[in-house]
Amino acid sequence: MSVHIGLMIWKEMKQRDLSSSFLANELKLSKVRTQDILNSASIDTELLMNISEILNYNFFHYYEDSKAFSKIETQSKQKSAQEIERLKHLIAEKNKMIDLKDQFIKTQTNLIGLLEKGQYI
Repeated sequence: MSVHIGLMIWKEMKQRDLSSSFLANELKLSKVRTQDILNSASIDTELLMNISEILNYNFFHYYEDSKAFSKIETQSKQKSAQEIERLKHLIAEKNKMIDLKDQFIKTQTNLIGLLEKGQYI
């Protein structure tokens, strides 16, 4: 999916009846540089973030909907799910160890009690 981000910014500005002069002033750029941005198919991410904040609009969503990001998101979710399962398994193993230690302490306490009774007889 090819995104002409300058066009998307321009369209959003037109819907709000905002001029390129307004954007130039907000960005503290020349009108020529601002017009170059609006004519550009691609843009620096920091600049896009600034424009998104100025216009209170998430222009990044045009990229999030692309197949590449969808695939990355799916892979990320799968890795997260695997990591969650691994951590659950570790927690279960740790809980088993704690139970075994508790049983060992109980057995040792009983043994000490029996030994103490034997010493005092």
